[in-house]
Amino acid sequence: MFEDRLSYEGREKRGRVRRGAEVPGEDLGRIISLTDGVFAFALTLLVLGLTVPAVASGQLAGALRSDWPKFLGYVFAFVMIAVWWTYHHRIFRYIERYDTVLMWLNMAVLIEIAVMPFVLQVYTAYPQAQAAVVLFAVIEAATGATLNVLWRYASAGHRLIDPKLSPPEIRYFATTGLITPVVFLGSIAVSFVSVDAAQYSWFLAIAARGVIRRYGVD
Repeated sequence: MFEDRLSYEGREKRGRVRRGAEVPGEDLGRIISLTDGVFAFALTLLVLGLTVPAVASGQLAGALRSDWPKFLGYVFAFVMIAVWWTYHHRIFRYIERYDTVLMWLNMAVLIEIAVMPFVLQVYTAYPQAQAAVVLFAVIEAATGATLNVLWRYASAGHRLIDPKLSPPEIRYFATTGLITPVVFLGSIAVSFVSVDAAQYSWFLAIAARGVIRRYGVD
């Protein structure tokens, strides 16, 4: 314990640690490992929403065709979780330190990711119900908003990120992080007019992110 204290105080004197606030960047490994595990588990659980039709062999083809909304919902939910993992991965390339607030913001993201398999099951069971569509949109918007808050907190004044990162690069990640939440929040309003239109509007989030990534900073 005494040696650990000396080691900590030595790092603090070298300016690598501020007591009670930040720790060296290499300690991010535990946060990233936990995050990757939750994302992987959520991606795996998604498939549990797909079930083998209990019909006669001659009716199997028709039953599979009737289940296409479930397959589409599974693929879309998988893609969205992949989008969030990719965004998380990219911003953590530049986050070098963490503090208590950052850890809890990351835990909030994991809560939202972990509940997505349940949200997908609700959505695929009631694809034409406005409540199911709104629930799906809310969880996606909340996840994107939380990740955006995490990045803005970490990058404010270069508090926890690479000091060499330029202001345009910081703004780029903040901007791309707002696209999906805005689209999903907008779809909630659209759902009061048309549930189908609200669902189709979700694809705008993926398309818009692709356009910005093409002409933005990687």
